[in-house]
Amino acid sequence: MSNFVPYGVVRRRLTVIASAALVTALVFSATPASAHSPSNSRKERKHLRKRARSEVGTPYVYGGSSPSGFDCSGFTRWVFGRHGGSLPHSALGQFLLGKNARFKRIWKRQNLRVGDLVFHKTTSALVGHAGIYVGHGRFITATSSRGVRPQPLRDSYWGPRWVGGTRMPVVIRS
Repeated sequence: MSNFVPYGVVRRRLTVIASAALVTALVFSATPASAHSPSNSRKERKHLRKRARSEVGTPYVYGGSSPSGFDCSGFTRWVFGRHGGSLPHSALGQFLLGKNARFKRIWKRQNLRVGDLVFHKTTSALVGHAGIYVGHGRFITATSSRGVRPQPLRDSYWGPRWVGGTRMPVVIRS
């Protein structure tokens, strides 16, 4: 009996292994567990909302992660980075952080708090879009058509694409 394994099988196995390694790296590259627990402070959430609102009007730039231009995950990463958080520059990577015990996963929109990350399925991937919940059924995100803008969670576009939310650990930096 031969030990021959077809190239296609080897390639699929390597792809699965590489994908698992990437997801693991994204999950464990976030803020250390000892740093802090999910934010429940009203003051912290207000600071996050203020920071997110300060970037409304910033243009969309694919791969952008600075006030000169953001994509959706670059925007959320930048806002949380200003508050002591560390996020991957990928909506899926940010969503997967919710599997970690120090982050709180939110499945129902009515359980969101200001400052929570929100996720939508806009591509064939599980999650293709990220934003920051700012209250009153709205979130701020960077879209390719409008740049950084507040958006309604339940309109005809975003409503059916809802995936979930994540409450992140936050530390206020002066």
